[in-house]
Amino acid sequence: MILLQSRCFEDHRFQVYENERIILGFSEINFPAAALQRFFNPRPLMFLKQIHSRIIVRDQDWRAGSEGDGMLLQKPGVVAVIQTADCLPLFFFADDYKAAGVIHVGWRGLSKEIEVKLLEMLPGNRQKYWFYLGPAIEKKCYPVGEELFQKFNKKPYGESIFSKRHDGKFLMDIKAGLVMSLRRAGVAAGRISDCGLCTFCLTEQFPSYRRDGKTGKRIYNFLSLR
Repeated sequence: MILLQSRCFEDHRFQVYENERIILGFSEINFPAAALQRFFNPRPLMFLKQIHSRIIVRDQDWRAGSEGDGMLLQKPGVVAVIQTADCLPLFFFADDYKAAGVIHVGWRGLSKEIEVKLLEMLPGNRQKYWFYLGPAIEKKCYPVGEELFQKFNKKPYGESIFSKRHDGKFLMDIKAGLVMSLRRAGVAAGRISDCGLCTFCLTEQFPSYRRDGKTGKRIYNFLSLR
């Protein structure tokens, strides 16, 4: 079970889980990247050019400007950062903390099965990993068109993550789709947990692309091995 604590740094709030081997968490609204850098100094922040893909970059392969939507760390001293503003960050780490990271899962990433790619890349037994769903837009706040319903209906969990509204649109549950995909791949239910925070609903806590439009504000989802 992962329990995050709310903390403040330079008058900016973030939520964090940490022990002697790992630190992970996510920023709240108006938390600048520069403050995150100062918080982790001298550990470097490893950002990606996120492209809604299924590309996951290993720490030893990362370069400034690397494209992808996930980071897999196998060494201490660096910080993986994934930016979101409604999409879902999925944190993961092994029991022995020898591998960990975070991936970016929107509807495109889920469609391309970035979570399946992650499980294929994990060193060791995937049943020895923990998975944690960070803040993201939840089903009740995420109406989509029929084209997405059609796009996903051939997946094993496809129809179960949609509910049709009276106006013809569908409500889509990305979190449920991700969890069901992980479970089908053999991850135990007890190893998956969810922060339960909706970016769209929590106006004073998180930025939301669906709610606010192109503000450029982002949540910084971070993880580092110690």
